[in-house]
Amino acid sequence: MANLLLVDMDKCTGCKQCSLACSLTKEDLFDPYRGRVKVYKKEDIALGIQFLCEQCDTYPCVDSCPEKALSRDDGTGIITVDNNKCTGQAKCVEACPYYAIKLHPETKKAIICDLCDGDPYCAKHCVPGAIQWVKATDDLLKQKKKLRSARMAMYRDLKKEAA
Repeated sequence: MANLLLVDMDKCTGCKQCSLACSLTKEDLFDPYRGRVKVYKKEDIALGIQFLCEQCDTYPCVDSCPEKALSRDDGTGIITVDNNKCTGQAKCVEACPYYAIKLHPETKKAIICDLCDGDPYCAKHCVPGAIQWVKATDDLLKQKKKLRSARMAMYRDLKKEAA
């Protein structure tokens, strides 16, 4: 089995080190808005919720793109954006069930985690260990799905509370 990102919001401090590390490696500057990892931080309850590509089995982002600018590697699950085809319509942003895709603040092209070609910079720089790059096992895959479900449920609850 390959590796996978294990993302645990209970360990996240909301420091956004992952987003900053990502933007540095991808954009050559520290700017969390350019990172492929988003962190929703709720200060009053000391909560950080990470949003990044889950390399899901159904990949609705790829199917949603009218320009066919997104493709998925069947072996790794990594979604790649062809910037020559992307027109910034944001259909993929809307289609992503994990809020993992956003438009680049300048180019308006889709940006999405590509796991840094198998060596995720965010995991290396996550001080509390909320993002880990681990050897995939059946148990860890189940844990990943539970952690992802917990993050999405918490986010939905917070959105309802705010409404």
